[in-house]
Amino acid sequence: MVIPAATADRRREISALLANYPLLVERTVLLDGQAREAMIASDIVLLASGTAALEAMLCHRTMLVAYRMAPATHWLAKRLVKTQWVSLPNLIAQETLVPELIQEAASPEAIADQLSAMLADEDSRHALEARFAEMHATLQRSASRRAAVAIGLLAAGQPLERMDGE
Repeated sequence: MVIPAATADRRREISALLANYPLLVERTVLLDGQAREAMIASDIVLLASGTAALEAMLCHRTMLVAYRMAPATHWLAKRLVKTQWVSLPNLIAQETLVPELIQEAASPEAIADQLSAMLADEDSRHALEARFAEMHATLQRSASRRAAVAIGLLAAGQPLERMDGE
């Protein structure tokens, strides 16, 4: 298992938690930062919903989203936010691509069961990674080329116009 720690404080917290589980310590590599590298090296990524899920999708990695929040926050969010999904890959696709375990569903047992099932189904993982590659290409929309054209127009003193019929 690979765990990227965003900060030195987070690394100390993770190390302290792992110290209670000697078998996990032997099988775990803690990285300083390097979340993207950890995702790319992984078969499956376990994460909370948010930009990390988008990053995992852009790395074309199968993932499980598990998220628990304070009960009052969850109560309020359920009333204010009306969406079927919480993870960005599912929202972008407008379908369930990524399993989401939210609140009570995000128990350690449920997470372990879901990860085990996902690891066992290599064909589904490869299909999802291919789907993520397609979504990535759609989202990218030749951004680097368009930015270079815009910079060239500005440098030449020409007005920027919408490119590619946008």
